Amino acid sequence: MKVHILNGDCLQSTLQAENALVVREMLVEGPLEADSFESFFRQRAFYLKETYSITHEEYQQKTVTEFEKIQQIPDHSEVFLWFDYDLFCFVNLLFVVQLLRQNKTLKLFIVRPLREQRFRIWRGFSEHSPADLKRAFSKKRRIGKTDLTYLHHLWKRLAKTNRLTDPPFLPFLTKHLTDYTAWQKAPFVQPRWGLTEGQAARITF
Repeated sequence: MKVHILNGDCLQSTLQAENALVVREMLVEGPLEADSFESFFRQRAFYLKETYSITHEEYQQKTVTEFEKIQQIPDHSEVFLWFDYDLFCFVNLLFVVQLLRQNKTLKLFIVRPLREQRFRIWRGFSEHSPADLKRAFSKKRRIGKTDLTYLHHLWKRLAKTNRLTDPPFLPFLTKHLTDYTAWQKAPFVQPRWGLTEGQAARITF
């Protein structure tokens, strides 16, 4: 089975993928530390209600049910993670990986927006036509066991539950660096997973 996980609803209107699941969260802010997924979702629901007046019912219906579907993806499926480069998407990606890594039989792939001069990189997939999305899909990358390990540790550090001393975050980030072209005016290289040097510092302090 092939499953597509999208960060937000907008992409699906262009992609029109079968078996698409949508992440409707903003994990870049609010509580992340919890002893279980059930506790995690309760904390998130409380935070979003207090901060943005999102009801518990709406959060359960639109967000938690999609996460539950992600946890129920059949064994041996191919899962394609469509996530933009920005920090908002990156943190959501980290959490989705935590859900998926429980099933060792899944084959995981990351699909990124095309890195071409005609696209503004922080607009992500929003400027992509159906043909562009097809090309982006053809450039998908497999997420390997080592990647999963580092992403897991990075999530734990972000959620402040990782007690490891000196975890290997910087080697991980360095491993995935790729150059931005001059038109991006990047002062430094960018990690493949979507963090700028400044954003990495905010997470790995």
